[in-house]
Amino acid sequence: MSRASSALRRGGAVESAPVPASDPQVLRFAAGLRGRYLLAIDLVGIALAAYVALALRFDRISGPFLVPAFPVVVGLLLAVRTIVNVRLGLYSRRWRFASVPDLERIVAAVALGSLVAVVTFYGASAIAHTTWTEGFPRSFWLAELLLSVAIVGGVRFGIRAASDRARDPGTAAVADRSATLLYGAGHTGVLLARSARRDPRSGVVPVGFLDDDRSLIGGTVAGIPVYGSLDSMARAVAETGAKTLLITMPGAPGPAVRRVVEAALALHLEVRTVPSMTKLLDGSIDANRVRRVRVEDLLRRPMVTEHAAGVEEIIRDRTVLITGGGGSIGSELARQVFALGPRRLILVDRAESPLYLIQRDLETQRSHQKGSGELRVHLANVASRAAMERMVAAEAPNVIFHAAAYKHVPMMEDHPSDATHVNIGGTMVMLDAAAAAGVDRFVFVSTDKAVRPSSVMGASKRIAEMLVADTARRTGRPYVSVRFGNVLGSTGSVVPIFQEQLENGEPLTITHPDMTRFFMTIPEASWLILDAAALGRDGDLFVLDMGEPVRIMDLARDLVRLAGRDPDTQPIETVGLRPGEKLHEELFYDAEEVEPTASAKVLRAIAPPASLDVREHARQLLAMASGADEPTLRLALLGYVGGLGEAPQTTKPADATTWGSLAAIDAAPPDIQARTMFRSRGESGTAGRRQPVTDESPLLSVAPSGRAATFLCGSGSGQQGTATQGLAEDLGQPQARRKRYVVPTNARTR
Repeated sequence: MSRASSALRRGGAVESAPVPASDPQVLRFAAGLRGRYLLAIDLVGIALAAYVALALRFDRISGPFLVPAFPVVVGLLLAVRTIVNVRLGLYSRRWRFASVPDLERIVAAVALGSLVAVVTFYGASAIAHTTWTEGFPRSFWLAELLLSVAIVGGVRFGIRAASDRARDPGTAAVADRSATLLYGAGHTGVLLARSARRDPRSGVVPVGFLDDDRSLIGGTVAGIPVYGSLDSMARAVAETGAKTLLITMPGAPGPAVRRVVEAALALHLEVRTVPSMTKLLDGSIDANRVRRVRVEDLLRRPMVTEHAAGVEEIIRDRTVLITGGGGSIGSELARQVFALGPRRLILVDRAESPLYLIQRDLETQRSHQKGSGELRVHLANVASRAAMERMVAAEAPNVIFHAAAYKHVPMMEDHPSDATHVNIGGTMVMLDAAAAAGVDRFVFVSTDKAVRPSSVMGASKRIAEMLVADTARRTGRPYVSVRFGNVLGSTGSVVPIFQEQLENGEPLTITHPDMTRFFMTIPEASWLILDAAALGRDGDLFVLDMGEPVRIMDLARDLVRLAGRDPDTQPIETVGLRPGEKLHEELFYDAEEVEPTASAKVLRAIAPPASLDVREHARQLLAMASGADEPTLRLALLGYVGGLGEAPQTTKPADATTWGSLAAIDAAPPDIQARTMFRSRGESGTAGRRQPVTDESPLLSVAPSGRAATFLCGSGSGQQGTATQGLAEDLGQPQARRKRYVVPTNARTR
């Protein structure tokens, strides 16, 4: 009581926000009512409710004077209701934002006050043997309760109405501002419309709704008329003078958003939207969160808003470690994990600035009560065995999400040693540290470029997948890999590059008109990675449902259109495939069997068992990764992965310069040689292709040293020879027209 009373003495503000000076005095006074004034109004209202209740009971205005106990009852109600109302915060809340939960609080306070008053009245009368109860109507209490709810609640919701009215720019002012049509008259649209009316600084002036629900057409929602569906957009624009269309459907799939955007752009409307469902899970919807439509809005799919069973169990009150915490996926994983309330969240990254930024972001998230737990950051290299083993042992995480990796395909073609040390070595280091420390779960973030890789990056990630499966087999723990395609908006990805080119007035550059990629938003990918972590069994390989692949050319045209330009007049240049790139990516090997899981968008790929000697081969590759002979290492990486699975799909002719020399292969370790095929070209320059070699190939023999055997094979008229023509015939070809191949000693490439 003392704390609440001191709040009243301080004049606890019901609404402290400044009110524009141009608003009417009455509205400004009502919107700015403070606690002491509200208490005075309630005292008068309580006495009035008691008087009216008795007057209604006796059906005459003088009815209360016929009841001797009336002054006692009024005094009792004034005392009890004041105490209860203060304790339940009815004088210290911001009633400008009154909503249904506040109404529930008002009803609870009035009902509790009535209960206390009834018990006190009849109890005191019985103890003191008074005559108060004689002739006192019991129906009074119900009537008084309903009237008190109406008065106490009406005053507070009147404050909200006055505040909204005080900030409503009015019809005359709409013409001077950007009138806005809202597409979607559901919960989000209503909340946003109310928020916009309360806060003119948002720049949103709702003048009408559009919605596909035909039952709403012709009616009003939140006091705003509903004009119809998409077909009624032109009429609504003509009648309201709207300049902006705001899409208030955070869960709408990409095709639906695309239709609305195209219709609005055709009418020369500026198109904006609210954040996606993953950004609104905290429940904060207001007009200040409106943003421009992005290309990911056109590609998004229905969002899963509930995690698979077990996600909270493995995160809440547990210690979670995320490598690559400053990256696109790592940082979003950190945000979503932090929102689930881990006991401790540890972020690891070797990049100082991104790590600092995500640390600040999470601290802000915690200050807004949208995340909890202890937060630690480590500036470290995952490839450093000593540092990682020491850190994992000290932190003792329950779950590790390994997202640290080098990812840029063309750059890794020039730096295969770095890719090997980070993507293969770093993964092996983290797996070993996790196994030694008894970490319960390990989740490796992989890529679709690991399927039939044509690049160093893809090959290194495929070997990392195999290392995860091998460690899971040895430990029996749920150490899993999660494979998926590109994410929209990641650093250095195609969308930011296109946007920068548009801003600078430059032509958009694409590698090939028919190139496609799988795309997913960063929040959705991170959400599904958490699902996979909970679903994982030892050695599982999960593949996220990426939907249909998207043509990069279509993506570029969408960005041009969203920038308010004509895609047909925007210069777009084709620059050709870059080193290591494929025209189309894949998500599965042919040998992998696919089965659904408890999460609709997480698939389990049942792959053949990983090679038992994958760790030894990884060590050999790491030994080669000195930077001294990058072509040989590049060849060894692709040859090793190709020798275990299906041959990669090449995107352009490869020659001896690209793939290394025969002497370089001879210098490689035996186990690497045994899985290496040599690519070269004939005299005419026709591109060579990897030859299928089987036990029946008469050409084969085994070198005495156990190393890969080298053979000569005729190339004919500059055309690729085959490995089944026979040794004698091929040796009869002129030396200048012979082709060289390296084949495995066990005569198998698959």
